[in-house]
Amino acid sequence: MPRLPAFVILLVASASSAFAEAVGPGGVPDVTAPAGTSPGGSQGVPNPLAQFMPILMLVGLFAFMYFVIIRPQRKEEKRRKDMVDAIKRGDEVTTIGGAHGVVEAVGEQTIDVRIGVGAKAGESLVVRYTKGAISANVSAETASKGK
Repeated sequence: MPRLPAFVILLVASASSAFAEAVGPGGVPDVTAPAGTSPGGSQGVPNPLAQFMPILMLVGLFAFMYFVIIRPQRKEEKRRKDMVDAIKRGDEVTTIGGAHGVVEAVGEQTIDVRIGVGAKAGESLVVRYTKGAISANVSAETASKGK
């Protein structure tokens, strides 16, 4: 089971304590208590953090969204951009469509990939792809696994 970050546990604990303060005995909201009194009926000291609880919950939600969704997506996007920028002539690549081939030329926005062998000896099929269509640099992955 994955471990929850500490701020999520803190966020849940603070939300449950705020909820416990807002309800009376037995988990039922105490609607008969006058304003400024505690749910038990005796005069209590108001919690100074109670007014900031919704803001803290919202900040906690944004922090959770950042660390769980946005940050990993940015890291993956950076890794992919670095991989595409490192492609050079002679590298073996795979496209998002599943075609495997060898890079023949690298342009500013496109990459020419030799993906097959023609009917005659020495003939081959060269297809031009946009850089975004490359899903993996097989040569670089093989070299990094060999280290």
